[in-house]
Amino acid sequence: SVHIKLVLLVVNLILLPLALIDLIRRTGGGAADAAPVIAVTFVFAAGYLETLYRSIARPLARLGEKMSLVAKGDYTAKTLVLDDDEIGELKAGYNEMVDGLAERERLKDTFGRYVSVEVAKRLVESGTVSLGGESIEATILFSDIRDFTAISERMPPQELVAFLNEYFSYVTEPIAAHGGMINKFIGDAVMAVFAPQFGSRNHVDDAVRAALGMRAKLAELNARGGPEIRFGVGIHTGMLVAGNIGTQKRLEYTVIGDTVNVASRIEGQNKDLGSVILISGAVHDRLSPELGAALRVERCDNVKVKGREQALVLYKVL
Repeated sequence: SVHIKLVLLVVNLILLPLALIDLIRRTGGGAADAAPVIAVTFVFAAGYLETLYRSIARPLARLGEKMSLVAKGDYTAKTLVLDDDEIGELKAGYNEMVDGLAERERLKDTFGRYVSVEVAKRLVESGTVSLGGESIEATILFSDIRDFTAISERMPPQELVAFLNEYFSYVTEPIAAHGGMINKFIGDAVMAVFAPQFGSRNHVDDAVRAALGMRAKLAELNARGGPEIRFGVGIHTGMLVAGNIGTQKRLEYTVIGDTVNVASRIEGQNKDLGSVILISGAVHDRLSPELGAALRVERCDNVKVKGREQALVLYKVL
């Protein structure tokens, strides 16, 4: 152990040479007789200190290098454990720590595939998953494939799943690129949330830019051939409740409230209005001056939707 190594250092380099010099003095020897003892002590000290450095300082230095790699996200930077002393125990503990970090990262990545990376990160970092929610201001984006029933009737189940997976891989990319959280897939529909809590700096602008990016990606997908896909996007902004809904054994992180319902209703109006992207008056009024000036929109006649007494002001994004 390191403790024994340090004890032997004191005994071999201090106590033993002093005892020999004292013995030489007691037997009548002089300084010349003690000189060989002193010389041997210095030589032995040099060798012993080098051995001590190799067994303590060098392993710690290499361990520090490994820690730097782990800090950068390299969870393969493990170290060899060749001794059972304190340094070996430290190395073993370090390896266990790296395994734990790698497992946590795998859980976050896997969990993020089912909810979202942003939600997974928040839950993993908080260490608690409890029922309940919080009121937040956010922008909701809904998108849906047009005539999906007719498309699905012509495809066997496995081909239909592959079709949807390819479609989602295209249209969800702009959502993530603009700080949106994909809350859920509902059949062929996508529901995304844009809020500061999930990394969106300007959630209204981000949602509209994401919709424009989705339209561009859909055109790119259609250019590859195959059945032409058309979709509709509806965007609304306001207050909603975000949190865990369900039971302690099975829950889902989601958002609920009038803002969510209205966004879904707006998306459905694309069919009647012959539009692709519809935004509410609340979204239009909160666009940044830069995006508002660059965006081409057309105001629609006020629309009455299910569940709302007041008619909605809607704008087509051209």
